[in-house]
Amino acid sequence: MSDNRDGGHPLQAGIIVLLLVGGGWYFFRNYNVDGLDGVRISSKENRPFDDLESPFTFTSSTEEGTTRYRGASIRGDDSLRPSTARPSSDFAVASDFEPDPIISSPSDIHSVSRVNSLSRRSRYAPAQLRVASWALDGFGPTKLASDLARKNLVRVIRQFDVIALQQISSLQMDLVPRMIDAINESSLGGGAPLYDYVLGPPTGPKDRGEQMAILFNPARVRVDRSQTYTVADPDNQMTYDPLVAWFRAAEPDEDLAWTFTMVNIRVDLSRAPREVALINQLFKSVREDGRGEDDVVIAGLFQADDAYLLPVVAGPQIRAAVTSTPTDIFGRHQTSNLLYDQGSTAEAIGRGGVYDFLRVYNLSAAQAQAVSSYLPVYAEFSPLEGSPLLHQATVPATTPR
Repeated sequence: MSDNRDGGHPLQAGIIVLLLVGGGWYFFRNYNVDGLDGVRISSKENRPFDDLESPFTFTSSTEEGTTRYRGASIRGDDSLRPSTARPSSDFAVASDFEPDPIISSPSDIHSVSRVNSLSRRSRYAPAQLRVASWALDGFGPTKLASDLARKNLVRVIRQFDVIALQQISSLQMDLVPRMIDAINESSLGGGAPLYDYVLGPPTGPKDRGEQMAILFNPARVRVDRSQTYTVADPDNQMTYDPLVAWFRAAEPDEDLAWTFTMVNIRVDLSRAPREVALINQLFKSVREDGRGEDDVVIAGLFQADDAYLLPVVAGPQIRAAVTSTPTDIFGRHQTSNLLYDQGSTAEAIGRGGVYDFLRVYNLSAAQAQAVSSYLPVYAEFSPLEGSPLLHQATVPATTPR
């Protein structure tokens, strides 16, 4: 008869106990257990917020509102109103997300590696900034309540670091905050970026008033709210008052980060020739508004194509992000664009165009029109101040987003 015992050999039991004790010691030494609902285990090393630099005055706080009629003005005498800075320190950081193949260069396409340490990446070479503009064609509560419209709005906006929005209904003043809530709620748990906003006051005729907003990813750029204003236009030369905001790239060190002014403009179709003719003066007024910022990007609904815009705006250095390409979902007209002075804005890398979200998400024209009949337009810029060529010899290649 064999002498089998149910309890096993004492030496084997001792080894098992030692393994369990040693494994538990290693686990609690190297990992935290966060939360009770949906327990999440995270490493104690490489925590993303440990080494972030001071946000200076560029923040993502929504506590301060937009200042109306301060900074630049559109006047016959080209007079300017000074603005003063007020520091703030609130900021937020969001995780990486998968780049969209339509607006990414071939070198940007790769399998996503979830880089948890933004602070480590910020010390080297962050990805290019994608600056965009999108006319929302009367976006209001009805569109926001539509599951289809809201879904496509969210996933389009996520593709850009900064995006100027026009044609937002001003009937409900909480529409843009609700839009941001929809974007951020859908991002939770999925690793997509969280967004913040700069919002202008209602502008335009009472029977068709609108709001203009600039949405941005605070992990990629920070805004100085004390330098955000609506352009003064006492003579009502433009139907809709342009919105101006000052940004800084978030990831490079402060002394290396690109700073730029973004102007959100909406031209009235019935007065397009007259209002387009004011853009050159608008460029000058914003550039000379007292902040000393020479990098100005004018984004918006111009109601004109680049062949008309560039000669009217004047200056051989003015460049358009979109050339000879329709910007509506039907492929008929080019009405939206981004303009910048290539002479002063050396950070422009010459890449941009139209984001055809119909093709990206395989939508019909009717499905796309549920959001807007316009396509977003965009341009890419180096997040480092000065020409990208100046940094190639000293900055190692980045891990794309």
